Amino acid sequence: MPTSSRSPVRPANAMREGRTPSGTARTEAVSKLPRLSDPAERTISEVAEQTGVPIATIKYYIREKLLPRPRVAGRTVGRYDAAFVQRLELVRELRSRFRLSLREIGTLLSEAGPGSTLTEIELRLLNRERIDGAIDPTHAQPPVPASRLVERSGLPPEDIAELIKCGLLTPIKVDGAFVYAERDARIADVVGALRSSGFNQRLGFAISDLRRYVEALRTLVVREVEQFDDPALSELPRDEMLNLIGQGVAHIDVLLSLLHKKLLLAAVHDRLDAAAQSRVAPPVVTDSPRRSKART
Repeated sequence: MPTSSRSPVRPANAMREGRTPSGTARTEAVSKLPRLSDPAERTISEVAEQTGVPIATIKYYIREKLLPRPRVAGRTVGRYDAAFVQRLELVRELRSRFRLSLREIGTLLSEAGPGSTLTEIELRLLNRERIDGAIDPTHAQPPVPASRLVERSGLPPEDIAELIKCGLLTPIKVDGAFVYAERDARIADVVGALRSSGFNQRLGFAISDLRRYVEALRTLVVREVEQFDDPALSELPRDEMLNLIGQGVAHIDVLLSLLHKKLLLAAVHDRLDAAAQSRVAPPVVTDSPRRSKART
């Protein structure tokens, strides 16, 4: 072991017993010790006390990879540095002020990279909010609590659960309670109106049938987003690009509605024509009794 001008570190057991090991024993004891901790490092209890975040929540954020794993001192003692505390406070700020889900926070932190500040994250959020607002004007409206969603849509909880399962609704957990974006609430409103107008389970219209719309549109929107990667679009000033996206989405919404009606009408008429054709059977030509006798 290289020599040092500093006084040797005394092993913990020797310090407790009031004696100092010497020679080979001292060298072996020192080599087994973890490296000296940074004076700014803290235990998880100290981090919880400083930030006000419960220990269980800190461990949960570590498991979800929102926070880095601590440096281990000894077998079980974790040591948390100042960067860890800053990251924890950043996660808490994003949760409380911006009401983001853990998945959204994880994506933001991954995009921003290690050492990112709240200001940098806020700029990313601002850009994302502007894009989201250009695509969906209802994005800025406050979320709808789960109880309010049931009340305004008229759908029972089991139908809400089925809509979530089919991918039409996406609940967001905020402060232990589930809320929904306004666009999701409007989807539930439409499904509730369908139910009220007679499209019910007895007539063969199940909530699960709506899954086909999600599957068909998901393929379509993936192709749409790929167009955003066009160099000509990405080189535009941001305000011009956002304005272009907003206008494009509005026009495409109208186009999809008209195209859906056109294709639906064609398919309905094809089905009616096929049904009518099957009901009108072609006449069967048979010889009359008189003609049969004449032939014989």
